[in-house]
Amino acid sequence: MMILNIIISAADKTLSIAFRWLDQNLLSSFLNFIKGFEFAIIVAMAVFFLLISVHIMMRQHKRLPKSYRIVVYDVFGRETVIDGLRQTFATHDAAESYARLYSEMYERQQYKFRVIGNFL
Repeated sequence: MMILNIIISAADKTLSIAFRWLDQNLLSSFLNFIKGFEFAIIVAMAVFFLLISVHIMMRQHKRLPKSYRIVVYDVFGRETVIDGLRQTFATHDAAESYARLYSEMYERQQYKFRVIGNFL
C-alpha cells in the first residue's frame, strides 16, 4: 500500500511539472502569437462571411424570373385575353401595380388578374 502511494505521488508530481512546463512554454507562447493576429482573423472572417453572402445572393438571382406577366381569368376561371391591356413587365412591383389598376378598372366579379413570372 505504501509503494502504491509513492508511485501515485511521483506520477502526480511529474504530471504537474509537465503540465506547468507546457502551459508556460507552449500555450502562453501560442496565445501571445495569436493575439498579434486577432485583427487579421476578424477581418478574414468578415470577408469570408461576405463572400458566402454574395455567393448565396448570386445563386438566388439566377432563379429569379426574367420578366413578369399578368394572366387574366374570367368569371368561370378560364384564362382569357383582353385587348389593349399591357401584360408583360420587367419588375414584379410594376406588374402588381398594373394588376391592381386593372382590377379596379374592371369589376372585381368580371375578371381576376394574377401576376406570374416568366423564366424564359
